[in-house]
Amino acid sequence: MADHSRHSLRPSVDGRFVWPLLLVLVFAGCVFFTNLGAAQLWDRDEPRNAGCAAEMLDRADPVVPIFNGELRGQKPVLLYWLMMGAYQVLGVNEFSARVWSALLSVGTVGITFSIGHRLFGPKVAWLSGIILASNLMFAVVARAATPDALLIFLSTLTIAIYVWGSIPRPSGGFPLSFSALDGRLRLAMGVSMGLAMLAKGPVGFVMPMAIMGMHLLIIRSDRTSRRFAILAVVHPIHFIKTTLAMHPFLLLAIALLVALPWYVLVGIRTEGDFLNLFFLKEHWGRSTNAFENHSGGVWFYPLSILIGFFPWSLFWLPVAIVLWRGPKNDAGANEPGGKESGANVPAANDAVALMLCWVGVQVGIFSIAQTKLPSYVAPCYPALSILTAVGLDAWVQGRATIADAWMKAAWVIGILVGVAMAIATAIAAAQHLPSALWSPVIGAAMTGGSVAGLWKLSRGDRSQAVHGFTAGTACFIWLLFGFGTGSLSTAQNNRLILDRVAALPPHVAVASYHCLESSWPFYSKRTIFETFGDAPPLSLSRAKHWKPKPVTSPESFASQNQQCVFITTDEFSDQLLERLPDGFAVQQTADYFLKDQKLVMIGR
Repeated sequence: MADHSRHSLRPSVDGRFVWPLLLVLVFAGCVFFTNLGAAQLWDRDEPRNAGCAAEMLDRADPVVPIFNGELRGQKPVLLYWLMMGAYQVLGVNEFSARVWSALLSVGTVGITFSIGHRLFGPKVAWLSGIILASNLMFAVVARAATPDALLIFLSTLTIAIYVWGSIPRPSGGFPLSFSALDGRLRLAMGVSMGLAMLAKGPVGFVMPMAIMGMHLLIIRSDRTSRRFAILAVVHPIHFIKTTLAMHPFLLLAIALLVALPWYVLVGIRTEGDFLNLFFLKEHWGRSTNAFENHSGGVWFYPLSILIGFFPWSLFWLPVAIVLWRGPKNDAGANEPGGKESGANVPAANDAVALMLCWVGVQVGIFSIAQTKLPSYVAPCYPALSILTAVGLDAWVQGRATIADAWMKAAWVIGILVGVAMAIATAIAAAQHLPSALWSPVIGAAMTGGSVAGLWKLSRGDRSQAVHGFTAGTACFIWLLFGFGTGSLSTAQNNRLILDRVAALPPHVAVASYHCLESSWPFYSKRTIFETFGDAPPLSLSRAKHWKPKPVTSPESFASQNQQCVFITTDEFSDQLLERLPDGFAVQQTADYFLKDQKLVMIGR
């Protein structure tokens, strides 16, 4: 007889798992890959990352991240390695810069499906995968040339190993325990966190460990302490025992074996400059100071998640009520799947606690940091998707003590938002982007899904109400990102100048005057120096290639480069021509995207 109590990395592979999983993955692939390369790189992070990988490839240097001729110390190297591989196969373009983000995001959807299946059953698994693939922030991350998709994939994989390895297949019980993880699973977890450290830094190790640790602190405590979770967390003996049970030093050692060699090598190659910039300025500096005006109060992340998780955030209030009240005391209610879900799965309370820890720790830690960006908490979106699916499934199955009026209110808001979006995009397209006159269809899809949900609910069919909304949401997200972003990108006609610069011979030097965007080095395919009117006349030569480029005056730049061009705006073009020697003139103009200015190219 087969031993079903053995722990397995693989989820159940019966038809109830495989076919819904394939459906979810195909949907996610459609959302993330449709016209993935149609839009130009959006300033500022996308071209910085894509340009850094392109310059590392040109220099045949896989160690030192260089962007626009200078050391890029903001991010580690893993994303650049992936992009360099894509460039070699697909060429240097927008699609190849983003393809790994899309692939990894499809993988994250699949892992989220698996976690939901293991903890809550097939219906929650299917819905959680759809929810994750069809909210605004995750779709943005999946289609962006940034390390966020890579970090989310690896963080979700780490939590999934914790779940897969702790719960026997096909059924098992809580509490989850690191003692259930055999050596292979601990090795896989350590490698996953080590790769995450190569993707985003120490947060790749600290955050998953904090999430799993918080969960273990709560579920390993007695029932009295669970009512007051803070007691379970701060009790010193309980804290120490739980921490040691996680084998943190072993996992850290494995993670460092993966990540440390590159950090040591890049530190040696840059004489410590990268390590100083990355750990002191980027990590410590962003924690204690608000960089680039990216600040906010305690409301910042709740509000940003409310917007980023749209349209599924419409259901947060009723879902929160369902989770707070818990299921009815019916037969099988204490099983998340119950008979109706066809799943024999662990008790709901501890599984929901893991999802809440996942969200709470992520939001709590980054709320303390002074620099705040919506993408910082995107790694908790898989947990939010599962929690939303759990609440909706409980309502559909009639296991939740909540009035239908709460759900009706959510769909009414969805209708209003969809109508407002259709009207706003119609006005904006008519005034600024005639090629996107079709864009009201995007808002109409949102409205249609909400109307379908409201209509089905009025007929007493809760399941079809959710399905109708899901179909409308799927169309909304697919149209918005698959076609809407590409249409908006057609207004970025600064390529008229950048393509002309890229066609110049390699010896022609390029400088900016009182303006510089991150996309310019990527599309011009060369280093762009900065000049200012009050800068001293400095030499452009550097003894160490990764050091910051000198900022000099336009006169000095022109005297050191007989063949050169300048990029500026119409605000400064006359001033620049007055400062330059005879023979310089305007060669090209283009609209400055989203600004009431024009870009101007000036050359001899």
